[in-house]
Amino acid sequence: MPGLVYFDSDVFHRIGATFAAQGLAPELRERVLVSPITMLEVLSHLTLKKNTEILAHIQAVHNWVNPNHAGLLAWPTHAIAEVGFFKTTEPDDFMSRIQETINICLATDSPEELRESASKLKDSVDRVKASTSADFNLLVEGWRKEPLTPEAFSEMWVSGIAKRAKADPACRPIAEIISSLSAYHEFEEQRLLTAVNNREYKPDENDLLDSEQLPYLGAPQLHFLTCDGAASVSSTACTDRGCVRGCSAWRLTPDNHRLISCSTTIA
Repeated sequence: MPGLVYFDSDVFHRIGATFAAQGLAPELRERVLVSPITMLEVLSHLTLKKNTEILAHIQAVHNWVNPNHAGLLAWPTHAIAEVGFFKTTEPDDFMSRIQETINICLATDSPEELRESASKLKDSVDRVKASTSADFNLLVEGWRKEPLTPEAFSEMWVSGIAKRAKADPACRPIAEIISSLSAYHEFEEQRLLTAVNNREYKPDENDLLDSEQLPYLGAPQLHFLTCDGAASVSSTACTDRGCVRGCSAWRLTPDNHRLISCSTTIA
């Protein structure tokens, strides 16, 4: 099966600028997917002073995906459930709301019309970042007082993501779950160890968004393109690794074909 690619927000903006007035070849458009995490972050950027430029990047999506059949990845929690625990999740209306928001952006001529809704979105994203950062700091302090073995960390991590996905952590061996989500697991473990070993370390709240992009890599056909060096991982499970103008691409291996939650028409 041909490889498929999805972008982080930095690449999204660069692609939007590059293809503002020209189109990507049709055969390549079919291989580009949209990450909901990326879209949430990009939409929140409409609160910035350069929101006219941001809106232009969003509207340029016409030029690099198939507007009649645009692939939108599932929410990361659904990816975790299906890749890590073989659990099929019930559909919800959250993804449809993201699609509707994208279409509103594509139909408007003024970013000011979106400023209020974008501001509310940014506030929600910021609250999640702050809450997650606070939980992470508590975990760091706990580790410093009583270090965990790699095995204990993995057990705790699997238990946490199983709770999030409403799945049974004992449905598969822990080693298999970790292998299926190896980039996600390694990123979280490395981030924690970095903080534990450096008391001057200040966690970047954007690390949450970085890590939420990684569960999709459990599907062998998916590649993640990022310009954020902090998101890199060195797992031996990363079988394909490349560099495009400073951007790293990864592919990991257990099979899963249900991560594309829907095909949507972009108005």
